[in-house]
Amino acid sequence: MKFHAISLIAFSAATLASPVDKRQDGNGPYGPGVQKTESSLQGHTIYMPSKAPSNLKLPVLVWGNGGCGADGTANALFLKQVASYGYLAIASGAPGQQGGTNAGIMKQSIDWATSNAGKGSYANVDASKIMAAGFSCGGVEAYAQIYDSRVDTIGIFSSGLLENQTAARTWTKPILYVLGGNGDIAYGNGERDYNNLPSGTPSWKGNLPLGHGGDLFSANGGRFGKAGINWLEYLFRGDQNAKAYFNGGSSADQWQAVSKSLDRLPTFS
Repeated sequence: MKFHAISLIAFSAATLASPVDKRQDGNGPYGPGVQKTESSLQGHTIYMPSKAPSNLKLPVLVWGNGGCGADGTANALFLKQVASYGYLAIASGAPGQQGGTNAGIMKQSIDWATSNAGKGSYANVDASKIMAAGFSCGGVEAYAQIYDSRVDTIGIFSSGLLENQTAARTWTKPILYVLGGNGDIAYGNGERDYNNLPSGTPSWKGNLPLGHGGDLFSANGGRFGKAGINWLEYLFRGDQNAKAYFNGGSSADQWQAVSKSLDRLPTFS
């Protein structure tokens, strides 16, 4: 499998400690987001909207945690927010689980979503639209999914390649970079990877000088999470407000942003 070619060495766990804000479970139109597990997908945590109409199609986000940790609730505030906007999110790791994860565990999320979409409780899941994303070491796990034809786009939150550092020169899938400025331990890695992308690869890179992980642990995932949701809404629903966010609108949230070939960004709506 090609994902073995990408190092999964974790960024220092000491950089990942952030207070968790439990005030909200998502304020999107189909929320709050709810958390569950499935016996058919052990070692993972699933997030779904609580108020989605039966005819709403739910694209899929698969998520890797900071430190490649196995607690699938580590980024619950962000993932419940994603779910509240009408998405199925699957985090590597069960709730409260100890230990670590790897790219193969994230691939299990993709396999399960594609096998269960359209069935039973997941009748409205649309596994033809999948984003793989993650924070810190989890972002490296997400990078590994770029070779999977079922994955449409990648999201990198405070992360970057640790080995095979020129791999991005060949990538053509759309990629979102959400970085914490030069105080972010992964800043140099993410900057290098973005700069290595071919000029024709649709991509956006935003820096918010909040350090590693930014405000991802704030209510509803903060501005870091807002960028991720706008990317989902732009690609998978063709939302025009989300499109405007990546064409200058993000400056209202104080992002220092650059982009490549967004005019070539495919939408799967």
